Amino acid sequence: MQTSVVEELKAAGLYRETGRIEEQMLISILPNGERREHKMAEIDYLDVKIMADELDIALKLQNPYVQSLFAKNAEGLVNLMRTVNVETASGFKGAVGSGRQLDAILLRAEQFQDPGAGAGIRRTSWIRNVAVVGNVVFIQDATDTGAELAMATIEGLAILGFANPAAALCVDAAQISYLAQQANIQNLDFEMANPFIGDSICELKQPLYIYPQESAWITVRYYRVGSDELRPIGIWVKMAQNLRTLASS
Repeated sequence: MQTSVVEELKAAGLYRETGRIEEQMLISILPNGERREHKMAEIDYLDVKIMADELDIALKLQNPYVQSLFAKNAEGLVNLMRTVNVETASGFKGAVGSGRQLDAILLRAEQFQDPGAGAGIRRTSWIRNVAVVGNVVFIQDATDTGAELAMATIEGLAILGFANPAAALCVDAAQISYLAQQANIQNLDFEMANPFIGDSICELKQPLYIYPQESAWITVRYYRVGSDELRPIGIWVKMAQNLRTLASS
């Protein structure tokens, strides 16, 4: 099990200190099979190295299965960063970035709308009291109407899978809607996942990348009542100047 983003990018020839990666086109496939093109900006290899180094530092104390998800999708995360860099053209400078330079942050509850709490109310925790069996929009826009979460011109979001440390799990399936097209249902077999390491982690069959000016939402199925702790595993790529608000960045 490869757990290093750096090692994966070395193997792909992307982890270097000098030179530049030329502009390229990225193809993604919509749930209905349509192809969609995204421009990936020219960028210094050093910027990719910075991103890899900082991700490995951030993941150092994470569960090995979480580390493995990031390592497995390292090239996809770099591609996401490069699509975000098309409009800013300022590169990825990570923790020392400023202005329009890019940085990335691991996902946390305060970044997302709290479903059912009212427009503009962010989550205060991933812990959720499930009082009714049914489908709930888990990630959505800030209006609390179940609309898709939209990315601005210079940001992008990646969700690679889910973790669930709840003592009694309440959720067993998820569905993604990407650009208003619903993808196939995916089971979240947390009760069978990783039983020997103490954490329940499920990988998405296909990572969800929301590129600039795109949108998506995720609906989950709560099949029994209780206290659930479902949380996404991924990163949000943003401009450094938009990572200055501690409560929501």
